Amino acid sequence: MLSLLFYQIIITLICLWSGILFYKFFRAKKEPRPIIYYLVSGLILLTSLTQIIVLFSPITIYTRLGILGLLILLSIIKRQNTKFFIPEINVSASMILFFIVWTIILLITAGPTMMDDTESYHIQSIKWLQEYGSVPGIVNLHVRFGFNSSWFSSVALFSFSSKTTGGFTVINSVISVWVCYWLIEKFNQFKKGNNVHASFAILSVFIISLAIWPLIRGNAATTNYDFITTSIALILFTEAFFSEKTSPSIEWIIWPAYLLTVRLINFPLLLLSLFAFILFIKQKQSRQLLLPVAYCFLLIIPFIIRSIIIAGYPFYPATYFDFANVDWKADPQITESFLEFIKYYNRVPTTYFDIEQTKALGDAWVPAWFQHLFPFDKIVVLAGFTGILFTGIKLFFQKNNYNKSIIMGLMTLWLISWFIVAPDPRFVYGILLFGTFLLSYHLISFIKDPGSIKFLLNGLIILMIAGLSYYLV
Repeated sequence: MLSLLFYQIIITLICLWSGILFYKFFRAKKEPRPIIYYLVSGLILLTSLTQIIVLFSPITIYTRLGILGLLILLSIIKRQNTKFFIPEINVSASMILFFIVWTIILLITAGPTMMDDTESYHIQSIKWLQEYGSVPGIVNLHVRFGFNSSWFSSVALFSFSSKTTGGFTVINSVISVWVCYWLIEKFNQFKKGNNVHASFAILSVFIISLAIWPLIRGNAATTNYDFITTSIALILFTEAFFSEKTSPSIEWIIWPAYLLTVRLINFPLLLLSLFAFILFIKQKQSRQLLLPVAYCFLLIIPFIIRSIIIAGYPFYPATYFDFANVDWKADPQITESFLEFIKYYNRVPTTYFDIEQTKALGDAWVPAWFQHLFPFDKIVVLAGFTGILFTGIKLFFQKNNYNKSIIMGLMTLWLISWFIVAPDPRFVYGILLFGTFLLSYHLISFIKDPGSIKFLLNGLIILMIAGLSYYLV
């Protein structure tokens, strides 16, 4: 457990270091950014380097030393006007809560993995990366080995032991810690700004994220790549929704491109990149577009090349844009059958219906889909959809909310795409959690007395500390 704590701190510091360098190259508005921006952007920079390297060689100790040397070199080149910062830490109930949750995450990570995909093919795919790099036609060993995710490269880069599962899940646990810190930091920020309604809403999301197993807790015991999508989507939507002015940022362009390389089902988020691109043009900031757009290509092109190397298709398991004529290509019939399995399995799991039964439902599959969701998924789906619908209707009758309207439109399109392709709630937890945030935000607004809400917030924090301390013990 102590070794896990050490590696969590080391990974966080390296990503923070990388994030500081990232923003030195992408000069934009000199506005203060949350620490989570540096951490996520630093992780993306390291992942982009790893994705290029893995096309030619495996991820070994020499890869890590080479990337470390590159960071040192870049730090020397960009040494001027470097500002090192330490987050202000005040001893408070919310900070006590954070360290309790951090300890829980450490304990869960130190235990066994708790997801069948991690044991069935995630760790195997990661070890292939570490020992052989990108293997042509590896999809022919098993259809799931053809899944290409940049998250596997991140895990391969930061895993510290091939003999224990905790060595592979440590980067996932780090993301859980980052999100907890961001949620608590956001709670304190809203509370300090006397926005008690938003404070209650973000605390509600924190409670739900802890209560639903696959999120903060379950993620810490897997190598799954759903939670990184959840985290980035939730951060992007929350920060953009409460932005005081309609002003684009480079994160709106780069982060969606990164999420596409994490999981192809995230492609609707590229609309945010397009929206930011148009805003940059309209605000006559075209020069600031060149480097972010080039960086997006640097993320996506190696991802496509690697997909072709391991599976023969640029967007496997989808067979669209099949322009690569390679002899190791996955069998088209097997690929189509696998794609069909993914589609119908996510409508109704084979625990309840086999694939043929689900197909026979035709257009009447929605009631069966909702009936067989986990109880916590039913709650978050209903709360998320209600919050998004209510906010969308409210914005329809308001003016001068262009930023928020774009966010709501984007989420709606993403949900429609998700519902058609693969309606498993874990693929869109980020949207559903933000919808839950919106619902809590609007419901608590009916209480007009700020003092009562502050009393409620303090009570919830105390109850969380007590309940999580009991859970920890």
